[in-house]
Amino acid sequence: MESIDILTGQNVIIRYQSATILQRAGALLLDYFFVIAYFFFIFLMWKTVKKQLYSDEILILFFLLWLPALGYHFIFESVLGGKTPGKMIVKIKVTKSDGSIPGIGSYFLRWLLLPIDLFLWGSVGTLFILLSKNHQRLGDMAAGTVVVKTDPSLTFDLDESYYEFSDNYEPAFFHVDRLTAGQIAFITNLLIEPKNKSAVSASVAELANKVKEILAVESNLDDRKFLETIVRDYNYYAALEI
Repeated sequence: MESIDILTGQNVIIRYQSATILQRAGALLLDYFFVIAYFFFIFLMWKTVKKQLYSDEILILFFLLWLPALGYHFIFESVLGGKTPGKMIVKIKVTKSDGSIPGIGSYFLRWLLLPIDLFLWGSVGTLFILLSKNHQRLGDMAAGTVVVKTDPSLTFDLDESYYEFSDNYEPAFFHVDRLTAGQIAFITNLLIEPKNKSAVSASVAELANKVKEILAVESNLDDRKFLETIVRDYNYYAALEI
């Protein structure tokens, strides 16, 4: 199965498995099922409600009831961080091709170009997905996004070594969110310096103590291993958008 490697600003490679055509189609069908169910519910309620409203109120209410269905993908992806109910069920999501979280503009572009991708029973979007490098439909290309499985395989790049994150990886420190992205970048930059420099070793020890103080934790790991674990845990949570 093909994967998409994304290098983050903290020298972490997030290796996502690309969402398959079947997964994307399944998510889309599920989402349309939910839209149809929504309309069915509205239809049942409409018979009772419209008798109690004036003609102008009926038009306004009719328009308002259509909005959630028309903006279904845009609304849910914006609120749920790149997921719709259908995507959540099949375990895929939308993310930026540079590893960052998409913004409102990206979700809007995907939604805006969705009718074109669905043209001719989805053959336009399918063609782009099959032929493009990162399996992007037209909306993804315009928005700079990719659709991936929600369980990424993470690797931590340090001193040209890779530490694999298994699917059942459990972070050692649960309060790493107290650190900022800038602090993590500083720690990473320090760790990638040559290990044989005494000044660097002293800085590593000092920084490890500072991080322990911020997080209010104790650890039996040596200073370098402790900081490596902190960076790894931080990026694990960040990659999973926790």
